[in-house]
Amino acid sequence: MRKKTASFCLWCILSLLICGCSRMTGKLLIMEANFQNARGMYTKAISSYMKARAYAEAAPYSEFGLGSVYFALGEEKAALDRFAAAETMLESFSPALSRELRYRIHYNTGVVLFSEGDFSGAIDYFRKALKVDGGKKEAKRNLELSIRSLAREDTAGGGRSGGESENESMSALFEYIRQKEFNQWKSREWQKEEDTDELDY
Repeated sequence: MRKKTASFCLWCILSLLICGCSRMTGKLLIMEANFQNARGMYTKAISSYMKARAYAEAAPYSEFGLGSVYFALGEEKAALDRFAAAETMLESFSPALSRELRYRIHYNTGVVLFSEGDFSGAIDYFRKALKVDGGKKEAKRNLELSIRSLAREDTAGGGRSGGESENESMSALFEYIRQKEFNQWKSREWQKEEDTDELDY
């Protein structure tokens, strides 16, 4: 009887270790990919994000990361597809545990849509981001910027006669805010780990 109990306990411990290692592997791959993405090593980042997709708990974070890489490479359509895939994957996750990622998906989708000149779509996504976390200043600023851009476009009769320099200055402002927000997320992405039993990338 003692042998059976000892064997069962050993099996349980091994199962927990294997499960923990598997979860940790996905988390480490996301960390590695985020580091590569931040350094502009996009090919390596794509490879690491693709490997992380094999781990269920890392998959939505992987899709979001791929979207960020594609946007940095100027592939807006691919970025939007990846953000949408990440959002779909999060449907099975607890909203409380994936709040930060939900916010980032909506916020970055808004950024991509704004860069494509879809101000109405950008407004919708910045509002969605603020529903997830109403305290984010960058989303509030970008929502206001999108509303002003849409109003300016409507005033100009749908044309883009606001001058190229104005569009360039808005793009520069948007890029600055996007980069600042990315760096802030990167530094906080492990902050809440101690508060929950679940993994949060």
